[in-house]
Amino acid sequence: MAKISPVIPAESALPGGAVADPASCLGEGRYCDLGHPSIRAAAEQVLEPGLPAREQAVRLFRFVRDEVRYFFGPWGVRASETLASREGTCSNKNNLFVALLRSVGIPAAYGVLRVNAREYFGNITPEAWKPRGSANSTHIYAAAFLDGRWVRCDTSADREAASKLSHFNRQTRLVEWDGAHDGMDRLDPAHVHGDFGLFANVDDLLAKEHRNATPELFALLNDLNRFVRAHPPFPSVDALMEAYFGRR
Repeated sequence: MAKISPVIPAESALPGGAVADPASCLGEGRYCDLGHPSIRAAAEQVLEPGLPAREQAVRLFRFVRDEVRYFFGPWGVRASETLASREGTCSNKNNLFVALLRSVGIPAAYGVLRVNAREYFGNITPEAWKPRGSANSTHIYAAAFLDGRWVRCDTSADREAASKLSHFNRQTRLVEWDGAHDGMDRLDPAHVHGDFGLFANVDDLLAKEHRNATPELFALLNDLNRFVRAHPPFPSVDALMEAYFGRR
């Protein structure tokens, strides 16, 4: 299921400025542990020798998008840990994608959006749950430097979630990315306050405390997440909510 909870506290100071030099977007970080053996091993399993950089990026994108399912939880997680668990938040998934790209020599950056998390996820957020979210939160996406320019993308919504929800929720429609054009989540522009641009490192943001996002809230959200994944697609959001809350 697509993102529901606040991802990064909105008041956090951004670590640096908009990315200008791709050379600054190849290194390791506290959470981008691209030197971990599992990161390189995963890249080698997904890729074939001799692939052009764009094709490498697209294959790694599809791997993270579909093989790492979206689940709610802490955002300060190393890329190798997300790879091992095969689940994570938007920041976890896009951090893993950045690490995989950098591990094969493709400059990769983090994009930082300011969003209204209460409304950001559309009609799959139960009305009673919306006050638990923030009206001013941060979402992390990714970008790859290909053919001399930055191309943005977002690995958050996986294929399974899209197959269950996207027919009545635009935010979970599957993002197809070709490495030549931006491939971003289908967000309602009214729920996006602004885009801060691209950064080589967001460790300070990922290290921030959770505040409103408690383990209890994660458990609540993931209960609905698992319910959605365990059932055939419902014909409408009303049918989904009736079945979910009616089971109790």
